[in-house]
Amino acid sequence: MVLDKSRKNAGFLVDGVASRLEHVNPNSITIISFFLAILFAVFYYLGRFSFLYLVIAFFLLSGSSYLDALDGAVARRFNKSSKRGDFLDHLLDRYSDFVILFGLTVSLFGNLYFGIIAIAGTFLSSYVGTQSQAVGLNRIYGGFPGRADRLVIVMIVTIVQIFTTGIPIFGYYITSWALLFLGVAGFINSVYRASLAYRSIS
Repeated sequence: MVLDKSRKNAGFLVDGVASRLEHVNPNSITIISFFLAILFAVFYYLGRFSFLYLVIAFFLLSGSSYLDALDGAVARRFNKSSKRGDFLDHLLDRYSDFVILFGLTVSLFGNLYFGIIAIAGTFLSSYVGTQSQAVGLNRIYGGFPGRADRLVIVMIVTIVQIFTTGIPIFGYYITSWALLFLGVAGFINSVYRASLAYRSIS
């Protein structure tokens, strides 16, 4: 949520492009963003063969993250927002979250147990936010890390992994440590969001 709050301030990065996409379906942008996330996972896995694959993975994730912001900007600017689009956006966000974390987990630099924790923590945090909406409250985006936070963390980790390929830190690569951090932080955030929701239910 830390970086999610900054999205409006960074709107200038996408508004200019969005203004030129009047005839583009925001859902198409959402789908392309998802496929870039899949390619990120594939190239991160291939990073075991060459650090150049990690470089490509970094740019793929950057592109996916940018498009993830662009689809909403296009929808709002040209009044194309819809329930179907909102459903697709949130659905593919979850698929993307899984694919990205799975790619990190099964890579040479990942760790199966830390990866399971990361996926579980991330999905529990997202679930609480959605469940609050299901019982009549507003969707909860609060706490850390939000989705934008996770994406930036993974991008930073990718850069660090490029320059530390083959160099473990206290027995694990930076990718593994990032998975553990995201998992623990996700569990904590799920409890935080649950407490916010529970107190809001009359």
